[in-house]
Amino acid sequence: MSIRHAVLVVALGLGLVAAMAGAGVARAAPVEFLPVRHPAYDEIETLAAQGLLDSLQIYSRPLARIDVAAALLRARRLHPEVARSLHYQRLQRELARELEDLGTPPEKAESPLLLDRGRREERVRLSGAGHLRGDFDDKREAAHFRLRDETSVTMRGGVQVWPGFAAFEEIGITRIRGQRPFIDAIVAHTDLEVAVLRAELTARAGPLAAAAGYDMFRWGPGRRGTLLLADAAGPMGFLTFTGSFAGRVTATALTGVLSRADRRYLAAHRIEAALSPSVTLGLGEAVRYPSDNIDLLYATGLLPYAIVERIHIRDASTDSVRGGERANIMASLDLVVRPSAALSLYGELLLDDVATENSNMPDRIAYQLGLRSSRPYGSHTAHILAEYTRVRRFTYATEYGQSFIHRERPLGFVLGPDVEAVWMEVGLDLSRDWGVRWSGEFTNKGEGVLGEAWMESQGFVSNAGLFGIVEKRREVWGDLRWMPRDQVDARLGLGYRRVTNDNHQDGVVRTAFLGRVALDVRY
Repeated sequence: MSIRHAVLVVALGLGLVAAMAGAGVARAAPVEFLPVRHPAYDEIETLAAQGLLDSLQIYSRPLARIDVAAALLRARRLHPEVARSLHYQRLQRELARELEDLGTPPEKAESPLLLDRGRREERVRLSGAGHLRGDFDDKREAAHFRLRDETSVTMRGGVQVWPGFAAFEEIGITRIRGQRPFIDAIVAHTDLEVAVLRAELTARAGPLAAAAGYDMFRWGPGRRGTLLLADAAGPMGFLTFTGSFAGRVTATALTGVLSRADRRYLAAHRIEAALSPSVTLGLGEAVRYPSDNIDLLYATGLLPYAIVERIHIRDASTDSVRGGERANIMASLDLVVRPSAALSLYGELLLDDVATENSNMPDRIAYQLGLRSSRPYGSHTAHILAEYTRVRRFTYATEYGQSFIHRERPLGFVLGPDVEAVWMEVGLDLSRDWGVRWSGEFTNKGEGVLGEAWMESQGFVSNAGLFGIVEKRREVWGDLRWMPRDQVDARLGLGYRRVTNDNHQDGVVRTAFLGRVALDVRY
C-alpha cells in the first residue's frame, strides 16, 4: 500500500464514520493543528501547571486548536478568575475563531481573513502570513546578518466539507539552503522556491481522530528539546491516529515517511495519562525501519515494536533476507509533577539500547531533568525555567543504518549525542502585549557525532563521559516580545557567545556578539 493510498483510505474511512455517527459527531469540530513551535505553547504550559487545563494532555504535540479552545472554556467555567490571567488572554486572542465555533466568542473578534465563506459545516478560509527569522553574528566570515530558512511568505487555506472532516495547507515562498540543484528556483541563481510548509487532511469521530499530511511532531515535556521525538529535523510526511479518553488519557500512533527513495520509515506510539491532577505520565516507543511502503503492523501502533520486528524476521523466507528486517527501536518515559500551582518538575528517560547480552556494548541512553516556576509579581507574572540534558555517545545510531536521523538532523534531541547541556530562562510578562526574557545555555559537546554507531569490533568503549576534546559553548540572551494585536508577534534579541576549544581544537577560543529577530504576521 502506497502512502497516497493510505492517506485516501484513512481520510475517506473516518469521513464516513463522522458522517454516520449522528448527532454526537455533528457537534465535532475539525482538527486543525497548532504548530509545535508556536509560542502559544508557553501560555498553555503555564495554565496547565496551575491545574487549569485538566481536560487536556499537552505533551503529545501538535495539539488540535479546537481542543485547546475547549479546555479554555472549561477553565473559565470552573475558575472564573482565570479571565484575568495574561496567559488566558493571549490564548483567547489566538483562538478567537475556535471559541466562536464553540459558541462562546471573545469580546473582540479575530481580525478578518482574506476569505471566509460558508456555514460552519461547509466553509472555505484563506489567510496570508509572513514569517521572518534572522540572525546576526559579528564574527561570521560571510554576511553579518542572514535570514534563516524558516523565513517565508505564505498562504494558508482551510476547507471544511462536513463536521469533523477538513483539510488545511500552508504553501509559500521560502529558501532551502544547499538544495539549488534539486529545486525549481523562482529566481535564477537563488535557493528561493515555492514549497509546502505544512499540510493536514484530518477527520474526527467522537474521541478518535486521524490525520495525514506533512508536519512536525514533539513528544515530551522538555523545553530546549525532547529526547524520543522532537521537531529538530523539521517536517515529514505522516499518518496519525489519536484517541482521547475522558480528558485524562491520550493515545497516539504515528507513521512518518523520512525518505521513500531510501526506504526509510519511522513509527512511534505514545500514551500520555493524568494519574492525578498533579501527576502526568508519558510512555513512548519509536522505531526506524526499512520498507518499500508503510508497514501496517508498525503503523497501527497496537503492538510493541520489538514484537513486530520478531514477526517480520520470523516471516522472512531465508536467513539471507532476515537481516534486512532489522529495525532500531527506542523507548522513553517522561513524568511531570506539580507540587504546587507555582511549580512543575519534569524528567524524561530515553533507552536506545542497554547492554544485556554483550558486556562490551555501551549503554545508549539519554535523560533530562527540568523545572518551571510561574509566580505573580504585582500585576505581572514572573517565570523561572531550568533544564539539564545528557545524551550519551552513539545514541540514535546503529551499525546497520537505521539511525534516528532525518535530513542530517536528529529526530530526537536537537544537539544530538555526546552532549550535556544546561538551559535556563527567567521571564517577566509585563502585560498581555509585552514580555521580556533572559536566557542562558551552557553546552559541553564531545567529539562524538550524529550517526556514529558502536560496532562490536571496537570492543569495550566507555561513553559515561564526553569523548575527546570537549567544546564548551556559553551563550546568553535577552529578548523582548511585542504582541500589539491578534495575528502579530514580534521578538528581538541580543546575545553573547563564548566558545572554548572551538571545533574541538584544544585552547582555541571564539567570542561573538549576537542578535536575532523574529516576526510573524497573519491576515
